[in-house]
Amino acid sequence: MVAQWIYANGSVWVSLDVMAQQQIELLWTNFNSNWIVCRTFPGGAYVDFNAMEIKCNDYGYAIARRNVH
Repeated sequence: MVAQWIYANGSVWVSLDVMAQQQIELLWTNFNSNWIVCRTFPGGAYVDFNAMEIKCNDYGYAIARRNVH
């Protein structure tokens, strides 16, 4: 199984880009909240595992990790 990171955009869950997936998974493995650089959120975004959010431009987007078969 492979993990996929998704975020809530309104009422729709959207997959993050490949670069974001890799960075977030690495952070998740170490349970370490930190900044990432990705195409989905130009200029960078903060991944907050305590809140399960990606924060960008003073707005928080709910994130989730799901298994893909």
